[in-house]
Amino acid sequence: MSPDHLRGPVERPESCDSVGDLVLSGITRLAVAVLAALCVSALPLPVFARPGPSSAQGQEPQTRAEVIEQQRRDKIARLWPEYESPIVTALNQLLERGLLSEAGQGGANGWQFVLGGMRSGQGFSLGGGYRRTDLLHESLDVRTTLRGTPQLAWMLDGEFEFQRLSTSRSRVRLYTRYEYSPQMDYYGPGPESSVENRTSYRLEDFSADLSVDFGVARNLRLGLRAGLYAASNGAGKRDGVPSTDEVFDPLVVPGLGIDSKFFRFSGSAEYQWLDFPGAPKAGGDYFVEAIRYSDVDDQVFSFWRINADAVHYVPYFNKTRVIALYVGARISITDTGERVPFYLQPKLGGNDNLRGFARYRFYDDNMILATIEHRWHSFAGLDVALFVDTGQVAPKIRDLTPDDWLLNAGLGFRFKVQESVIMRIDSAYGSEGFRFMWTFSDIFKRRMRFP
Repeated sequence: MSPDHLRGPVERPESCDSVGDLVLSGITRLAVAVLAALCVSALPLPVFARPGPSSAQGQEPQTRAEVIEQQRRDKIARLWPEYESPIVTALNQLLERGLLSEAGQGGANGWQFVLGGMRSGQGFSLGGGYRRTDLLHESLDVRTTLRGTPQLAWMLDGEFEFQRLSTSRSRVRLYTRYEYSPQMDYYGPGPESSVENRTSYRLEDFSADLSVDFGVARNLRLGLRAGLYAASNGAGKRDGVPSTDEVFDPLVVPGLGIDSKFFRFSGSAEYQWLDFPGAPKAGGDYFVEAIRYSDVDDQVFSFWRINADAVHYVPYFNKTRVIALYVGARISITDTGERVPFYLQPKLGGNDNLRGFARYRFYDDNMILATIEHRWHSFAGLDVALFVDTGQVAPKIRDLTPDDWLLNAGLGFRFKVQESVIMRIDSAYGSEGFRFMWTFSDIFKRRMRFP
């Protein structure tokens, strides 16, 4: 980045090499132990099977009575009784009460306890919610949640599903959301931004959108959405990091320090065929969406956004090993004189994409990302994954060339309950160093809502 983009020098926090080395050493030992366990679990299953009559005696059954007895023993071996931990039972109950779910994604009637669901980088988030599915003679399903973090970020959202307008193949709902995020990171525009120029800004936004989703064929759904979006940004509140408006010029960062209101609408199509939507092992999910943001005030920030995501799962070894493939793109289309505000630009880096780089490390109008994961089924509650992420951002589509794509690799653990990922721990290494992540979402979970 040229010096003209900056208003002053940026101080970096003091190095913590000793602590980093200690953490890295511990994670490395954990990774070695897990990989050793995986090597053992990859051995042929008969090594661990209970011996039947033929294996114990070294001969095949000769009489009908021996055949029946062997079948009985084999059945007992296959139906080894499984003990369910009280912790698992408690987690099952919390999942039924809406744990980890976003608005409209389930939960029983009454009060709920929720984790996650807020913007990344604001701290550990938790909160409570309330849901009723039987209002107005079971014609209205309402759910609302309030969540917060120790860093004083918070979010209030609510969803209203109109059940009398919905059918077995369609869904009509209104979703509204307010979120306050005081510690958003910004490093500068484009792929040439420097990690040295880390800054912080406050993002405060409100949205209200009416959506209609309907199935037109098996596994194929179409969607229409329309609503309002308002955003305000200002000085950030991350300790030891300068505010974005103190370092970058608003002429370089579109929308910096400007409050904006948008009318937006979109059309989408999704083809999904997954065996377990919460933690898939086979199938695919392919999604495309076109969104129009229309600046209500002066049209300076009006633009089109094209979102495309494709995920495919290839299982083998009786679905105990899975190769997960993901490709996604975010394309912005603007007319002459229009620009995309920086807080609505596609972003790379963080817990959900390009994991070897810091959260929100790269901003620009266009983005492409690809990921491959090789997953091992360790036991009922844990999958282990090796992964590689690659991608890039650019001001123009033609600049998204593979020669300049960023790359990282890493090791991850997916903790599951009821065939759903409830927690994920990843460690990744890229050209800017090592990152450790702990989050409450699956890596390929695409939230069906506007940004």
